[in-house]
Amino acid sequence: MVLLSQPSQGASARASSVLQRNSRLYGPMNALDLENSSTCWNSAGSPSGNDSSFFLLDFGRPVQPIELRVQFQAGFIAEQVTVFWKNGESWEEMTDLEVEDDHDLQIHELLQGSNPPTTNAVKFVFDEYTDFYGRVTIYQLQVWGLEV
Repeated sequence: MVLLSQPSQGASARASSVLQRNSRLYGPMNALDLENSSTCWNSAGSPSGNDSSFFLLDFGRPVQPIELRVQFQAGFIAEQVTVFWKNGESWEEMTDLEVEDDHDLQIHELLQGSNPPTTNAVKFVFDEYTDFYGRVTIYQLQVWGLEV
C-alpha cells in the first residue's frame, strides 16, 4: 500500500465549509499536510449543529483506496462518517465509520470485500457531532491504497 493523498502526487481537497472562511489557516489542504503537525482543516459548523459537512479528496488519478488514517481534535469530531467513492459522475457509498472522540491517529479500513473500487475521488460526510455547533477539526487525513 502507498499513501494516495499526497498533494505532490496530484491530490487536492475541498470541503463544505472553512472556519471564518480563512483557507490559509483552516483550509482542507491543511489536513493533507503531513510535514506540519499544527496545520488543520476546521469546518465552520452550522448554527443548529444539525447540518452535514463533508471533506472531498480528489486523487487526480485512478486509485484503489483501502485505508483511512485520520487525526481529529478531541471534542470537534463527527461520530458518524459515511465514505463515498466516485463512480463516473455519481457517488456510491463505500462504508460507514464510527470514530473515537480523541486526538490519536485512528486507522479505519475502507475496503468492503476483497476488491477495492477504482476511483478518482472519495468523499467523507460527517454527522452526529460532539461539538454543539457541528464543527469538525482534522489535523491529518491520509488515504492509503493501491495505484492503478
